[in-house]
Amino acid sequence: MAPTLVAAAVALAASLDALQLPTGATPVRIGVVVLVVTGGIGLTVVTDRPGPRPYWQMALLVTLVLMPIVTLQASASRVPFVAMARGSAGPLLWLTLATCVTLFGLWLFAARQSDAEPQDGALLFLPAALLIPAILGAPGSLDESSALSMLGQSFLVAGVMTFVGLLAPASRRPIAGGVALGLQFVLLWALGWGPVIGHDGGAVVPVTAAALLAITILLTVLTPLGALFSRRFFQTVEEESGSPRAVRVPARGSRRDDRA
Repeated sequence: MAPTLVAAAVALAASLDALQLPTGATPVRIGVVVLVVTGGIGLTVVTDRPGPRPYWQMALLVTLVLMPIVTLQASASRVPFVAMARGSAGPLLWLTLATCVTLFGLWLFAARQSDAEPQDGALLFLPAALLIPAILGAPGSLDESSALSMLGQSFLVAGVMTFVGLLAPASRRPIAGGVALGLQFVLLWALGWGPVIGHDGGAVVPVTAAALLAITILLTVLTPLGALFSRRFFQTVEEESGSPRAVRVPARGSRRDDRA
């Protein structure tokens, strides 16, 4: 199975309204994506295949937690006349902080889940990293369809790069996250989808966008190191406490490309 590719297909289908779901105040289409991803997590439990489970979990967290917060942040940056001098930058600053905290939390999750194979850490973090520039550069109004379209595009790029990365030699996987993020920037630049700034916005708007992108790049590059630190930290704790650590092994019959 390919968690991020499945999530990408569902998100893109929902964004195009191919499923003919009701639209309105209730985000039914986002709920369908959450339902499918949750089903994927349940399937890994029932079939005893823990290998792809963190990728399903990351897709769920990105859809359910990160996407709404970064969408609100991007929407706040598009409001006209947002500036520190006018006293109207408060919501943007708080939402930027919330996005950074959420992104850091997902980074910790990726580092912890991949500490058995630190070289794969950036691949697990990719869906979260790719969503930030995608949402910031989304054209038009940031409604449910637009958010789902950017989510699907991010999952698609992450899924393809994860599949390619897992087929590559282990020594090259740590740079796969940075390469994928670079390709995302090139794709958005080619489409003319840069961070959108509201009319007559102050310097705080591009500064917060640049800060988010810089933090995203930094966390993506540092994920393998974070995973390595996590492994050594918990090994040290267990050695000091005298309790052996449970070794994570792939489920019987699982393959590396199952996690893509």
